[in-house]
Amino acid sequence: MASIFILLIFAFLFYLIYLLIYSAFEEVGFKRWEASLIVFSCIIFGYNIFDIPLFSYGNWIIAINIGGALLPILISMYLIFSRKVALRSFLGMIIVAYFAYNVTYVTRKGIVSDFPYWLIPPVVASIYSVLTGLKSKKKSASVAYSSGTIGVLIGADLFHLKELLKIEVGKTTVASIGGASILDMVFLTGVIAVLIDAILYGKEEK
Repeated sequence: MASIFILLIFAFLFYLIYLLIYSAFEEVGFKRWEASLIVFSCIIFGYNIFDIPLFSYGNWIIAINIGGALLPILISMYLIFSRKVALRSFLGMIIVAYFAYNVTYVTRKGIVSDFPYWLIPPVVASIYSVLTGLKSKKKSASVAYSSGTIGVLIGADLFHLKELLKIEVGKTTVASIGGASILDMVFLTGVIAVLIDAILYGKEEK
């Protein structure tokens, strides 16, 4: 009975997480079936078996996870060019990258950030998107998502990469960008930024 109760709790928590992520992708303009497809694709392809090796250095293997990073990057690029918000998004990436770099640090397990500091990049991405003056909620949310996702990728992962490779590890170690799947900072930043946008903008425009 206890095991069934625990299973139900996990199922309920998973459903809540799904709803939050699903809502975020709806906010940026995806249809319901598209949002569902994106969420399930990110979850399924978020397992470590879907890590794509990029290069190796010493005992380090630097990889990128399909669900936790590659798909969010592709979604970001689609939103940037389909919503025509390239300039605003690229400037937002620079700003978010600065904060992401300063709230993350390197360990033998990879690049990490402590709570609540990892919430700073999505908050910055959302506030920036609102301050850009975009009247369209979907465009603003697109800026929040893309600048948050790629900004963290640049600031947390790329800017700290040199420090990570200097750490000596005794055996072959994989450092996967987006390796924590939907719980990874790259993935979560974009989602949280959009959800904050939704709160700041209020009801969806008609």
